[in-house]
Amino acid sequence: MRDRLSRPELAPAAAAYAQACAASRMHDELAKAALLVFGDHGAQISGCVRAHFPEPVKDELRALAQEVTAACAKGATLRPRGVRSSTMRALARDVAARDGAGFYGPRPW
Repeated sequence: MRDRLSRPELAPAAAAYAQACAASRMHDELAKAALLVFGDHGAQISGCVRAHFPEPVKDELRALAQEVTAACAKGATLRPRGVRSSTMRALARDVAARDGAGFYGPRPW
């Protein structure tokens, strides 16, 4: 089987998954920095990490989490006719393994 990352018909979807991975890594970096500054206590909030973070930090974390979700959805909608959904999931994993992944979005496993 040919390498999924080199298949030209999958390139648009791979680019969307790469965007999702990049936003996920940025989310992770911002979350780690905020945890160091503001502490790792209090209620956990999906996308925002912690409830006690200042609103501008939570807004940026939310925006990055939404970007990951949108880019993953875009990658799935760019599935060419005749390509299995399992191939698209494997493509997302390939991109995550190649580029690195954060908490959200495609995972390398």
